[in-house]
Amino acid sequence: MVFGFGRKKKFEFSCSSVGMNCEFEIKGASSEQEVMEILKVHAKNAHNMSEIPQDVINKIKQNIRKV
Repeated sequence: MVFGFGRKKKFEFSCSSVGMNCEFEIKGASSEQEVMEILKVHAKNAHNMSEIPQDVINKIKQNIRKV
């Protein structure tokens, strides 16, 4: 048997992982960039953030999980 071939890593993130009181989660994103694009929309709609501050972006990137 061969394991790991043909299976791409997926990316996950949850707002709670960076200290937000929010249950929003992203699962199955194909890239870190896709996670960030989804989060831009979520941050605007759920957290009234017109843009994500750089310190928060750094925390987000440290907490994106590859599965």
